[in-house]
Amino acid sequence: MEPAKGYKFEFGPDLEKISDLICTTWGKPCWNYDKGLLSLHIDRPSGDKELNVAQVAEDGRMASFQAYMPFDVSYYDKDYKAVFASFLTVGADFQGQGLGGPQQGMLIEKAIEKGYDLYITMCEVGAVSNIAVEKVFKRMNLPVKVVNVCRYVAAVNELVKPILPSALSGHTRKASSEDVVNLKPLMQSIGVNTKLFKKVPDEDIPFLLIERPHCKTYVYEKDNQLKGFINLLLLEVLESDKEKNLNVYFDNVSFGSMTEDEIEEFLGDVMLALQEDNFHTAFMPNIGYVDTAIYKKFRFRLAPRELNLYIAPLKEGVLTDGIKEVESFYLDVY
Repeated sequence: MEPAKGYKFEFGPDLEKISDLICTTWGKPCWNYDKGLLSLHIDRPSGDKELNVAQVAEDGRMASFQAYMPFDVSYYDKDYKAVFASFLTVGADFQGQGLGGPQQGMLIEKAIEKGYDLYITMCEVGAVSNIAVEKVFKRMNLPVKVVNVCRYVAAVNELVKPILPSALSGHTRKASSEDVVNLKPLMQSIGVNTKLFKKVPDEDIPFLLIERPHCKTYVYEKDNQLKGFINLLLLEVLESDKEKNLNVYFDNVSFGSMTEDEIEEFLGDVMLALQEDNFHTAFMPNIGYVDTAIYKKFRFRLAPRELNLYIAPLKEGVLTDGIKEVESFYLDVY
C-alpha cells in the first residue's frame, strides 16, 4: 500500500510529535496523550516499532498516525498472534485528503507480512472510525465483525468520598519491583474466564506494573501472601486551555481467590489512597473479566459511552468457526 499522494510513511515516528498531532486534533475533553502515555502502549518490551506509522507531508508536518500493538491472545480456547489497532488520527489540516485508507491499509498489509492471525480494534459507537474499519476490510476482501459492545463503570470522586473508610486496612500498599515475581501468576491468570483475552508476556509485566509513567499499582497482602493487585493509570483530562482534571483508570485488575469482603476492603483502601491525587472521576472497563458488581458499593455506575469491539482474521481459514461474539473479554480499552 502506497501513502497518499504527496506524503511519505515514517515508521516509529517521534512520539512527541504524535502527541501534538493527537492532542490538537481530538476534540476536548480528551485524555492528554503525552509521550509518556503513548509510550506505555506503543513501547512495551514486546512491542514492534514497525507497526506504528505516520504519514508525513512534504513540509515535514505529521499528517496522520496509527499504531498496532502486538498481542498473543486466546480466542475460544485457541492461541493466535494478534494486533490491536488504535490511535488512528488524521490532523485537522489534512482531513479530506484520503489519508485514512492508506494509513490503515498499509498497516494491515504489514501485519499480514509479519504473520499475524487476527486484527482487533475498538471504536466508539456511532463514530466515523467504524465506517473506516469496515470500508478498508471490504476493500481488502477480508471479513470484519463486531463481537462485543461494552461500556465503562465510573464514579465521581465527590460522591465516593463520604463512604470511604476512615483509614487504610493495613493489608494494602503500593507495589514495588520486588513484588513482580509474585505478581506474575496473578497477571497471567487474568481473563482466563473469558473467551477472548490477551496473554501478557513476562518481559512486559515489570513495565506494566512498575516502570511506566502515569501509573500506580497497589497490592493486597494478607497472611504473608500477595492475594491481588490493582493497576491504575492517572490520566490528565484536557478540558480547556485553562482547566485540567485528573481521571483514574483501572487498567489491569486481579482479585485472585480473594473473598468478597477482602475485595471490598481492597477497593476501599485504594480509593482512599487515591485521595492524595485529587482525581475527578474513576473508570473501570465493564468487559466481564472482573465482576464489577462490587464496584457499585463505591458508587460506580454505567457510563453512557459505548464501544464496538471488532475482530477480523488476517489469514484465510485461520478462524475455522468464523468470527464469533464474546460475552466478556480482557484487552486494552482506552
